[in-house]
Amino acid sequence: MTSLSGAALLIAEMVGLLLAVTFGVTLLQRRLGDATIRRWMGGPPRRAALKGIAVGFVTPFCTYSAIPVLVGMRQAGVRPAGYAAFIFAAPVVDPVLIGALAIIIGPAGAAVYVTTAFAAAFLLALIVDAVDIAPHLKPVPALVGQPAPPSGPAEPRTQSPPAGCPSPQETQWAGWRAESRAAWCRAATLLRGMAWLIAAGVGVGLAIGLLVPTDALAIIAGAHNPLAVPAAAAAGVPLYFGTELFIPIGDALHAKGAGTGSIVALVIAGAGANIPEFALLTKIARGRVVAAFFAYVFVVATSAGLLTDLIL
Repeated sequence: MTSLSGAALLIAEMVGLLLAVTFGVTLLQRRLGDATIRRWMGGPPRRAALKGIAVGFVTPFCTYSAIPVLVGMRQAGVRPAGYAAFIFAAPVVDPVLIGALAIIIGPAGAAVYVTTAFAAAFLLALIVDAVDIAPHLKPVPALVGQPAPPSGPAEPRTQSPPAGCPSPQETQWAGWRAESRAAWCRAATLLRGMAWLIAAGVGVGLAIGLLVPTDALAIIAGAHNPLAVPAAAAAGVPLYFGTELFIPIGDALHAKGAGTGSIVALVIAGAGANIPEFALLTKIARGRVVAAFFAYVFVVATSAGLLTDLIL
């Protein structure tokens, strides 16, 4: 398969996932209502963080396909601990990814990975909830016609729905057919705003992947390299690979002598922070928040890799 056809398939996959997830989230949020979602995802910061991790575990999305869920949570008024835990846990606490790691590096290494990823998502959620992150977030794209209510006593502002899309907040539930048309309209509107980011991110990510073949990654992540773990984490940040791409890459790296900790670091960095996700995150957060998120992922990836080598 040529790199061009591979890029086309990856873009098609991302577009399909973004449309499907946005469509589903919009319908679910309309059917349940914001109050129900806030109640389900609410509670003290620790409880909200655990709920966010649980949702991230049962919806194993990459960050780009988790963005519609994040947008829906923010619009529903879910507290920061809940949506912060979700956006970090969704791409890395993936049951399929965990199973693949258990096969490639062994159950013990996979257990260290899960424990570290869980603890990191929980800690990040508590930090985000403790600081005033609202000024550093951009207004969310309208999925259901109304932004998330502010945390203060001020009245929530009304946000107009996308052009051509009826606002579902103006009427009660109108039936599956009418609501599906509105949900699809909003999914298409969100995609139009992010399509060029998807194309650009995939193009750059795949180009880097071609320039950094598996043999080069094996050298960087080799057990003989004293800086193998942070180097693997740094190499994983710009790369893009989902579960279906990680399995052959991780297996090849392991066969070529890459250290277990390096593979863990590469997985967390590659799944939790990469160029396509960076491009999409800039649509909903300011530069400082995005940079802090990527730095956090790098630190977690490095720590998990070093811990894996230390324990195993």
